[in-house]
Amino acid sequence: MNITKLAETGHDHADESMSFWDEVISITFDPAHIAGEIFWQVVFDVILVAFIYGIVFKKWILPKLRHQLHKEIDTEHGIEHHDDHIHIKGAKDHD
Repeated sequence: MNITKLAETGHDHADESMSFWDEVISITFDPAHIAGEIFWQVVFDVILVAFIYGIVFKKWILPKLRHQLHKEIDTEHGIEHHDDHIHIKGAKDHD
């Protein structure tokens, strides 16, 4: 079924005497409006949110922040990282 024809029959502009709520109901159940809502829901939720949060924030920004914070905490507590072990400065029996 053609969605344009459904939109024309679901939202008839010939009747100009529709009340506000009749117009709201007509637009709400209009198949073209529903299809448009689904399309923009996919665009904003899937593409933008998934891309910005999933890739940009979690893969690029968060690791840099975590590395910077970890380095500051290590410096503050006197911890030196090596390949297979760590050194804690000023603590006995931890070398």
